[in-house]
Amino acid sequence: MNRFLRFIALSFGCLFASFAMAEDDCKEITVSAQVDRCVEAARKEADMELNASYKKLLGRFEAQQRRDPEQGKALVAMARESQRAWIKLRDTTCPLEATEIEPGVAAHVTTINNCMARMSLERAAYLDTIVADEPGNVVDFNKVYLSGSQRFGDVVARYVSTFGSPCLTLQILAPNGGWRVLSSKRFCSFDGKSFWNGYASALFEDHAFAADGLHLTLSLFELRGEGEKRLACVIPIQNERIKELKCGAPEPGA
Repeated sequence: MNRFLRFIALSFGCLFASFAMAEDDCKEITVSAQVDRCVEAARKEADMELNASYKKLLGRFEAQQRRDPEQGKALVAMARESQRAWIKLRDTTCPLEATEIEPGVAAHVTTINNCMARMSLERAAYLDTIVADEPGNVVDFNKVYLSGSQRFGDVVARYVSTFGSPCLTLQILAPNGGWRVLSSKRFCSFDGKSFWNGYASALFEDHAFAADGLHLTLSLFELRGEGEKRLACVIPIQNERIKELKCGAPEPGA
């Protein structure tokens, strides 16, 4: 690998690790064209993350309209004006990072894309801190029987199980933002069937955080009495986002 390729691979490697595509096509950089494709994909996914955070913020402000229509409209207008101004800032700032590269060559475009992806992710994380916790994100800690947490970069992931519920709640918290809940998911079903009435019994066990997310075992008893089925599962945590539950084949002997 030549020196230039090694430099850009190291520069963009951390960015690739934040995205699902990076796990497959972008783990090992061998040619400069691969960097170009991977950074472009990273920029597009960062845009998706930013749009999701922006829509979540607007949703909170629009909800204000039901209680105070004038305030709600003013907040929405403020958010839209702020976002338009920030996009202009990003789009005019990132070309500065490519001033030492000849315009028109692939490395020039790739450097700008990398900057835009990075700034978009930072903006998405900022917008998430503005959105207040939703009622569904609040856990009754008087009912908690199992909980654990681990830091992922600038945020903390926490899982919670409560008495009387087969569900697992996984949350992303902002330790520097008053432990605000940035995102939350409840896992109450598998394979299209609810834990409440689709199985005789359902239980998450063996919780363990790793670099890619929360690993656990899902113990299931079917309604027809087919015996216990134990599945090795993971809930990926990528770029401060909670992904969907993924489970492999039943464990041997289960």
